Amino acid sequence: MFVIPCDSAPAGSVISFEHTPDEIRQAVKLKLDAERALLDAVAAEPTPTFAKVVARINHMDDEHESEYLTSYLLAELSPDASIRSAAAQATKLEFSIECSLRADIYKQVLAVYNNPEEMHNLCAEDKLVVERMMRGYHNSGISLPKAKQEQLSSIDKRLTELIAVFSNNVNSDHTTLFLTKTELAGVPSDFFDGKHVVKTSGSTKYVVPITRHQTAIVLRFATLESTRRAVHIASSTRCPKNIPLLQEAVKLRLQRANLLGFSSHAHFTLEDLMAKRPETVQNMLENLQEQLTPQAKRELAQLRYLKRADAEAAGVPFTGLYDWDLDFYMRVAVEHKHRVKSTEVKQYFAYPHVIGRIFTAFEDLLGLRIAKVDRPSVWHPSVDLYEVWDAKSAEFLGHCYVDLFQRAGKFTGAATFQLRSGFDRADGTREYPAVALVTNFALLPPLPNKPVLLGHASVKTLLHELGHVFHNILSQCKWTMFHGTRVPRDAVELPSQTFESLAWNPNFLRRIAMHYQTGEPIPDELVMGLGAARDEFAGVSLLHKVFRAAYDIAIYSSSDGDLDVGKLYTEMERNIELANTDNVNTHGLSTVRHFMRGYDSRYYAYLWGQALTADMLATRFAGTNIDSPQVWAEYRNIILKPGGSRDIMAQLVEFLGRKPNSKALLKSVGL
Repeated sequence: MFVIPCDSAPAGSVISFEHTPDEIRQAVKLKLDAERALLDAVAAEPTPTFAKVVARINHMDDEHESEYLTSYLLAELSPDASIRSAAAQATKLEFSIECSLRADIYKQVLAVYNNPEEMHNLCAEDKLVVERMMRGYHNSGISLPKAKQEQLSSIDKRLTELIAVFSNNVNSDHTTLFLTKTELAGVPSDFFDGKHVVKTSGSTKYVVPITRHQTAIVLRFATLESTRRAVHIASSTRCPKNIPLLQEAVKLRLQRANLLGFSSHAHFTLEDLMAKRPETVQNMLENLQEQLTPQAKRELAQLRYLKRADAEAAGVPFTGLYDWDLDFYMRVAVEHKHRVKSTEVKQYFAYPHVIGRIFTAFEDLLGLRIAKVDRPSVWHPSVDLYEVWDAKSAEFLGHCYVDLFQRAGKFTGAATFQLRSGFDRADGTREYPAVALVTNFALLPPLPNKPVLLGHASVKTLLHELGHVFHNILSQCKWTMFHGTRVPRDAVELPSQTFESLAWNPNFLRRIAMHYQTGEPIPDELVMGLGAARDEFAGVSLLHKVFRAAYDIAIYSSSDGDLDVGKLYTEMERNIELANTDNVNTHGLSTVRHFMRGYDSRYYAYLWGQALTADMLATRFAGTNIDSPQVWAEYRNIILKPGGSRDIMAQLVEFLGRKPNSKALLKSVGL
């Protein structure tokens, strides 16, 4: 029911988002009934083979996957609360947990795995499917005694609930401040476009929702420290009820790992990743902290000098440099040193024109044709749909949805939502991927006849997510299990950070940046200034990532399930990131979804990926190679196309011509 048949444009099978809550629930029931029936038939198969067992199960999973992924997207993005609720219920994993503990199905897959002749005749990806299924059964506790299986199942169901509640708490948070224009002095004028106002005690105040995008603008531009302080504290004390949820999740994951024979959740999750062990991650982070801290302290001293000078000029006492000062004074320092004003730069990145120019640039680099679809089925009127084709072969490759703007009830961050994987159907035909690029750049609706100016930071975010988008669309695997971003978690950020790096590349900037009024290309002095400013305050920036990664690995490598996650966060924030909140008790962990889902014990993937990306950029994309379709074609075929169907280290060695290292990252920040 989630597919609209199309015999003409748009190409491929198009997902439908126009469902009632009852239709969503009914679709899930029908799907589960069909899956149970097929599994029962597989369990009764007298002569288990890959074709009769493994292929049948995975063809079913591949065909049904999109309904689950679509429900997940609707739970996070639908403007209708009843749809979000029904979709959230549909994404619960009880049935997956039930299937993973079916001993009769495990017995059939095990028979295939233990058949040397059968395994020998399989292609590499088919063989990997069997091995991955066996690994999945082991991780589900299939070999444990019944009582421990039930305990594991109970933990998994509770974790599913905790993750859903945590995410919903963030999405539904309505923390708001009411600030006068005087209090918002220094903030760009377009910040006020479309803002609601209220009148209290004779004063006109603007309603400022404390979202990531709105908070970032105020912290970068507001000249009054009292305003920055208020916004920072409001942002850093949201969703306190999420702290006990994370606390419980940490304890449950430790219990789960212990049941499977691991000393910690991190030891369990890292076993199949490049890092292998939490000790490897901890050593990397400790080394980075040691090298970065002196540089970060020098950078903070520079910012402290600027704030002290402002205080002396205003005739007020200097009380210190606080967390709410950092973004403001880093911007001031960069603008003064490199003559790059954020308010001037953003005039060259107007939506929707910048989207079109970015897609045109990637058409050339990746050998694609990208076309916008008229009147598509979408979950909100502001969402656009694009088709992606291979320019040379004219083969259809997939769909990309683009949902950029804030609205009530919407997921509040920036992410790429996979809606459907590409895969080979049982009849030999091909299903194509669909993916959604989601951000929260500005409040809807924009003013009539006035474009939304995204700014360089937003363009960087857009390019980062496009790395995930193209990883999914350009991946061509036989099975959904390995499609696109389904790579080891510490490799998933490689494409996103490679694409993000283009935000500072002079030639790429000249291709995408054009003044929204005059049509003039971005001036060379701005282009060069942006490039020169890229690694300013890299010590502070990287130390922030080190802190988050260190905290994440600390809570999940601990053997103490009762450690205080809130207290530890505050201590590590001060000790590693050198945070100064003027003794205000903040708890930024309560809105960081990464700790709760997907990146639990694997937040280090951002730093790991940054090091590998820096190596690729310095080795293969240096100089004019960044504009070389030939180099990008190799990147597409070696890094993007295989998804998770190949060993990631083998892919890196093939692309680089040697084993990767972290020298380029350290060199880029002056170490």
